Amino acid sequence: MKLCLLLFLHCLCCLGLTEEPSTGTPHDSGPVDEDEETEEVQSCRVKRVFSLEERRRIGGTIQRLGLQLLENLPISPQQPNVVLSPLSLAFALAHLTLGAHNETEKLLLKTLHAHSLPCYHHILGGLLPHFRNTSLDMATRMYLRPGFQVKLSFVEESLARYQSQPVPLVSVEEVNQWVENATNGHIPNFLESIPHDVVLMLMNAVYFKGEWQTRFDPQGTTKGAFYLDNQNSVSVDMMKSAQYPLRLLHDPELDALVASFAFKGNSSFLVVVPFPGRGNVSSVLTKLNISDLYRRLPQEKTMQVNLPKVKLQYRQELDEALTNMGLGSLFSGPDLSGISDHPLKVTGVRHASTVELSEEGVEASATTVITSMRSISLFSVNSPFVFALVDDDSLAPLFMGIVTNPAPDNDSMLNDDPHSNSTMSDQPVMENSYENSRSCSEAGAEGSSVQTCSAPAGEREHLQNVNGLEDSDGKQ
Repeated sequence: MKLCLLLFLHCLCCLGLTEEPSTGTPHDSGPVDEDEETEEVQSCRVKRVFSLEERRRIGGTIQRLGLQLLENLPISPQQPNVVLSPLSLAFALAHLTLGAHNETEKLLLKTLHAHSLPCYHHILGGLLPHFRNTSLDMATRMYLRPGFQVKLSFVEESLARYQSQPVPLVSVEEVNQWVENATNGHIPNFLESIPHDVVLMLMNAVYFKGEWQTRFDPQGTTKGAFYLDNQNSVSVDMMKSAQYPLRLLHDPELDALVASFAFKGNSSFLVVVPFPGRGNVSSVLTKLNISDLYRRLPQEKTMQVNLPKVKLQYRQELDEALTNMGLGSLFSGPDLSGISDHPLKVTGVRHASTVELSEEGVEASATTVITSMRSISLFSVNSPFVFALVDDDSLAPLFMGIVTNPAPDNDSMLNDDPHSNSTMSDQPVMENSYENSRSCSEAGAEGSSVQTCSAPAGEREHLQNVNGLEDSDGKQ
C-alpha cells in the first residue's frame, strides 16, 4: 500500500516588496525575556519524552481536525473520492501558529483542538522521530523569498519544533523537484507557477509505503462489482483472500461494520462500511471516534476478505473548507507578526495526495484455499466506505479518506437486482464467491456484508458459520 501527500501553505506580503533588503537572512526581533515564559512552556522545553497518554491526546486532536475537514470537502460525480492527511494539515497549521498572535493564534489553536492542551507543539513535533521507526516518511521545508526578512525567533522555533529548515525560494522547478523527491515520484509538477508576491511557503510532504502483515495473493485478484448506490455499480479489481486474519466489529452506534487490517511497522488500515439503508459515509463521519473503535475492536478472526484494489489521485485547494471551519480571517487580515514585521496574509493552502491500495505485503501465513474449515465468514468492501491509516501508538490518523467510487474512469452499469436503498453507501447482496462454487446468504444483522457461505448441492456437509461476529458489547 502506498500513500503520499503534499500540503503547502503560502503567504504574501500585503504591502509588496518595495525595495530589496541588503540581506535575505532572518533578523532577530530581540532577545526573549525568559521571565515572560510561563512555567508550563519552560517545562515543555525541558521535557524530552512524553507519555503514551499525552501522544494519544495529540492523536485525538489530529483525528478531530481530519473529520472536520472531511465534512467540509465536496464529493461529486466528478470528484467522488477524498484522500487527505490530517497529520500533514496539523503540522502545517501548527507551524503557522508559531508566528501567529492574539485572535489569529486563538483561532488556529481552536481549529487544531489544542487550545487547552499543554505542550502541544512539543508533543506534535516529537512525533517526527517516532515516525522514523515506521513506514512513514515526512519532510518539512520553509521557502523564503530572497530579501524577505523573517524573525529569527520564528525560524528557530520552526526548526526546533517541526524540523523545518529555511531555504531560498528560487524557482518553481526547484520546488517541484523537492516535492517529487519527497513523495518518491508520486506527485510531479505540483506547481505551475509561483506568484511574485508570495514571500513565504510552509510545506510538508508525507509518504507511506506499508506492507500488510498478511498479504493478498495477486493471483487471487479478480474483477468484482463495487456498488455505487442501489442502482449503479462499477467493475473493479477486487483483492481476495480465503483466510485473512481480521479484527471486525459490528457497531450499531455507527450503523456500520468496522475492520482493521494490520500493517507491519506499528500501523493499521481502518475501514468503515455503513450498513445499507441505515446510513451513509456522511452520517458515519459525524459519529466516528477512532480511539474508541480501537478500544472496542475484538481480537483477530480468520475470514474471507474482499478489498478493492485502488489507485486514486486527489488535488484540492483547502481555502474554502478552512474558511467554513472558522479560519477565514487567515486569508484576509491575520496577525502573523511573529513571522515578520511586514503585514502578511495566507493566500492559499494547496493539497495533493495519491493512494494506491494493492496486494503488496509479507508472505501470508494462511493458505489461499479453504481445506479444513467447515465454514467461514465473508467481509467484502464493495460499497462506499470511510478509511483511515492509523498510527497504532498515538492513534493519530496519518491519512483519512472517503471512497464512493474506486474506479471513477470506468463506466457505471445498472445493477441486475438492485436493493431498494436510499443512500449512496448502500450495499447490495454480494455476488457468489469462489467462482460460484459456493452460494452465500446474509447472516447476522440485516444489510451487513458478513455472509455465511454454504457448499453447493451434492457436497457431503453444509458449511456453518463458526466465526460469529462480535458486536460492540463483545457478544456473539
